[in-house]
Amino acid sequence: MGKPGQEPARESVRPAPAVRRRLFLELLSWMVGLGLLAGLVFPPFVVLLGVAESLAFKPSFYIACLTAGLAVGGINFLVACRIVRPRLMTLSEGMRRFRLALQEDDGPVSAPGQGSEPFHVPVDSADELGKAAESFNRLIDALVRARRTEDAVRDFSQTLASQLDLAPLCREALSVMLARTGAVAGALLVYQEDTLECAAAYGMSNPDGLTRRVDVLQALGDLKARQVESPADVMLTGGPEVYPRELLLLPVEAKGEPLGILVLASLTPFTPEIFRLLDFFRQSLKLALQNALSHERLGRIAALDSLTGCYNRRMGMERLGEEFARARRSEESLGLLMFDIDHFKPVNDTWGHLAGDRILVQTARAVQRVLREEDVLVRYGGEEFLVLLPQAQLPEARVVAERVRKAVSSMEIAGEGPEGITVSIGVGATASSGVSEPDELLQLVDEALYKAKSGGRNRVMAVAEENVTP
Repeated sequence: MGKPGQEPARESVRPAPAVRRRLFLELLSWMVGLGLLAGLVFPPFVVLLGVAESLAFKPSFYIACLTAGLAVGGINFLVACRIVRPRLMTLSEGMRRFRLALQEDDGPVSAPGQGSEPFHVPVDSADELGKAAESFNRLIDALVRARRTEDAVRDFSQTLASQLDLAPLCREALSVMLARTGAVAGALLVYQEDTLECAAAYGMSNPDGLTRRVDVLQALGDLKARQVESPADVMLTGGPEVYPRELLLLPVEAKGEPLGILVLASLTPFTPEIFRLLDFFRQSLKLALQNALSHERLGRIAALDSLTGCYNRRMGMERLGEEFARARRSEESLGLLMFDIDHFKPVNDTWGHLAGDRILVQTARAVQRVLREEDVLVRYGGEEFLVLLPQAQLPEARVVAERVRKAVSSMEIAGEGPEGITVSIGVGATASSGVSEPDELLQLVDEALYKAKSGGRNRVMAVAEENVTP
């Protein structure tokens, strides 16, 4: 910086060259001028070669030399126009057609399957004009690739932006990347609740096995892409003993933390152009995965009971409707349990609501431990719970109900509270009750629960049974 009061130093700016609007007119002037100059110089030159001065300096000879020089200049200009001008016009026309194509949103530059060849100009010489034509063609190729990449990334981003659910988003993302990269198979692995799971896969015989591969875990650990040549332990579907030539592992991260990893399998090596395209895709995929995972977490929070961690009533009723409809479509049975903690009000009155909350949490955990993975535990309200048992007939539902009753009755109560608690359980199943709506099944199971409580509690009562079962 200069001193106060001084003007800042000005950078020297080289003036732009003047635009020559009539290049060939200037070329004509130079060629005619040089021809005339040659006509003027020729008579003295021939005197040096021994021609008599009287002949060399005759006006008629001077006029003949000037005429010849003028004719040679004109002929040179015509030759230049015949050879150079068509090539320059070809370059100019190629640029004009390509500029018009770029201005069209759905023009040939954006059309899938059409390359840059229609815009190429012929390279018919090895001189500077030929090199200029070759450079022009390469420039067109680079611009078309850039435009295709821009269109691909824009379409990819728009596709992902339309999805917030994780599973459909991963399927859409994988489908687009397989189509754009030419890979024959792939998988998208995503971190959910600190567990790496396969969210989408295509063309791989055992995509879940990718979550245990050492190179996949290493790529997620250092967040660096890897190329695995001829992986012998990755088999493709579509035929016996089909293995990829190359496996590409591309981690997806946000703020230094892994979100997941993209695995692509190809029968040919991946090209540098594919890597550049995937780098653009990875940015869009990162944002989409962040949004989907956040949406999924919020959905889980909204669906879960804040105290016990099982489904709340609203989500439980949605799952009951879904499982009921699925059971009717597949002509299978759906079992349903409704259980209630016996004498729960005195617990709250005697030891307080904190003790009651602690017992609710312990009860939910004890019941969850004896359920199958596909069973669904729902806090129906207060101290009442539902258990959805997909594909369970009434006898199977009764067996599960007994396990639940014994698990709760044998539970040790932590902290202050009663020495033990029991539950009364109502049991029903669609196959044996003949109901046509979820609410009807729920009503029957509620009535069975009422009978179990009125029959002495700590009981299991199935729909349509006459006697309580201790």
